[in-house]
Amino acid sequence: MLAAAWRVSQRAVTSPLLGIGGRSQIRNPFPTMASLSPAAASSPKRLRVYSSAPTPTDGDGSGKRVGTHNGSFHCDEALGCFLIRLTSQFTGADVVRTRDSQILDTLDAVLDVGGVYDPSRHRYDHHQKGFSEVFGHGFNTKLSSAGLVYKHFGKEIIAKELGVNEDHEDVHRLYLAIYKSFVEALDAIDNGINQYDTDQPPKFVNNTHLSSRVGRLNPDWTDPDQSPEKENAAFQQAMTLAGSEFMESVRFHVKSWLPARSIVLECLLSRGKVDPSGEIMVLDRFCPWKLHLFELEEELKTDPLTKYALYQDERSKSWRVQAVAVAPDRFESRKALPEKWRGMRDDELSAETGIPGCVFVHMSGFIGGNKTYEGALEMARAALKC
Repeated sequence: MLAAAWRVSQRAVTSPLLGIGGRSQIRNPFPTMASLSPAAASSPKRLRVYSSAPTPTDGDGSGKRVGTHNGSFHCDEALGCFLIRLTSQFTGADVVRTRDSQILDTLDAVLDVGGVYDPSRHRYDHHQKGFSEVFGHGFNTKLSSAGLVYKHFGKEIIAKELGVNEDHEDVHRLYLAIYKSFVEALDAIDNGINQYDTDQPPKFVNNTHLSSRVGRLNPDWTDPDQSPEKENAAFQQAMTLAGSEFMESVRFHVKSWLPARSIVLECLLSRGKVDPSGEIMVLDRFCPWKLHLFELEEELKTDPLTKYALYQDERSKSWRVQAVAVAPDRFESRKALPEKWRGMRDDELSAETGIPGCVFVHMSGFIGGNKTYEGALEMARAALKC
């Protein structure tokens, strides 16, 4: 079924979302992301943020109102408010920032405040005792308000951006991939979940991630203007920042991630034609392949695992033979190139291997090169036997 869904030629990728050569066939799917400027990246229709609940009088809004708390803000409610305004039900909704329960009860949706998680009433808080909602699909991180909105509306948002139905298989793939690469980290940070299980202090401080940058948009304590208006303007800026980066993630996954995945899948399924061992994969054109390979091998229950990937270097036009790592975040290889080859180059390496056209083998054995595809394949075959 996977193979049928993803057919690629050696020179082109074709899918319902991508035309020949990987160029998008979607009619301007990201009109709001052309420049990533604050104005261009804002969510649909004019955004109004305020700290009370007046009745809109200018007719610019949809009449819907989405609530979140006032005071210091975090990335999760900033992104959650941005996302929910991308939906058909809440497009153009005004944002009300308050902790007044009587006002919150009158609103159409409430995020990150109120102590209630009830999607039937569009209540998306995660602070209450006993809350343990997770995204599912193998993910076990407790959700923040951003994760809750994404869980319930992510497919609609992605499908709308792509111009396809929510049940399209690409929508589901992107829904999972964007949660994994973007939203889950925000959930974990907001809920105080460490990235690693360790009792050692971190080797460095990282205050450059999105949650930190959104946090720094809060009015500084030294600023003499601590008015609700100043705070709401800062929150609107936070929504724009978090939302623009979310949309950039969607655009990356459509334009780069999805076609690369299709290429790696086709090449992985064809590796038996490269070598009977099934342990050598040839990329018919280079693309970001490593993470896709690990995920697809797990999905397809691949056995044996791929040991070497061959691809052409676009600059030198020579071929590379790269040892696959044991895991996406590890340097160790499943089967590094032979130790006796490492550090050698050109004629010396060709003499040692008995294979013409050798160019180099890295000192660590994770990669080597040959002038021709045939030579690179012979290097990989010889390395399997060592």
